[in-house]
Amino acid sequence: MVVKNGLHYIVTNILKHLNMYNFKTLILVFVTFFMVTYSFSQVRIVNTTVNSRAQSSSAFIDASSNVGMNNNATRGKGILFPRTNLQIFNNFGGAPIGIPNSYPTRYDGLIVYNTATSGVAGAGNTEGTLSEGYWFYENKTSSTNGGTWKPLGSAESPKIHITENTPTETNLVTLDTTVEKVISITGTADGITTHMDLGTTVLPENTVVNFRKAIICDSTGTQVLVATGSYDSATNKFVTGNGMMNYCLPAATNYKVELYYTSN
Repeated sequence: MVVKNGLHYIVTNILKHLNMYNFKTLILVFVTFFMVTYSFSQVRIVNTTVNSRAQSSSAFIDASSNVGMNNNATRGKGILFPRTNLQIFNNFGGAPIGIPNSYPTRYDGLIVYNTATSGVAGAGNTEGTLSEGYWFYENKTSSTNGGTWKPLGSAESPKIHITENTPTETNLVTLDTTVEKVISITGTADGITTHMDLGTTVLPENTVVNFRKAIICDSTGTQVLVATGSYDSATNKFVTGNGMMNYCLPAATNYKVELYYTSN
């Protein structure tokens, strides 16, 4: 009712003073008024025109779908993110930044789909090494570039960046309170026995206390096997299988192995 009365007041006064405005000015006044009125409402993208605005909704943008909009009960809807190469991303933009109504969080929580497969981000810090997938910007600092890009995952199953020949904790704590680690290491198969040899140069003997699994990929990065069988910590050799079904892999010295284990 307030908006309606306000609109009536504006129209009445415009008509009273119409001789002071030309037609273009009148159109501009109406367009500006309706744009300002609409800008204070949250937007509902999908559904009926009746619900095109949802002022009291907790959702800033509601893109929820339904069978009527899809015209198909089995067709879902998703958000297709723009693809961003964080390695050459070097400017957040959006100045001024920091005042209450202009990026007050300095992009904290920004999510992108990154296409870079190596290196670090051009703006802000980077947790580990860039890989293709969803990343978010965590920034609790007073500087726009003071935050850190992190791979998007969950608390139960975080995404892990595995640096070659360097153990990394996976945030998984085992029943005996030890923390699981993972390392990317080169393995060798002789083509005769059902074993993989990791050697003791990168991973010293008796480092592995509890062998959890080994993901084996060929030289192209294609996964060929997940091993969960026995492991010899003195030699870092393990069975290429699960102890019940073992496989003799083709002879090669350049297998890539992601070894998951616990140590002292």
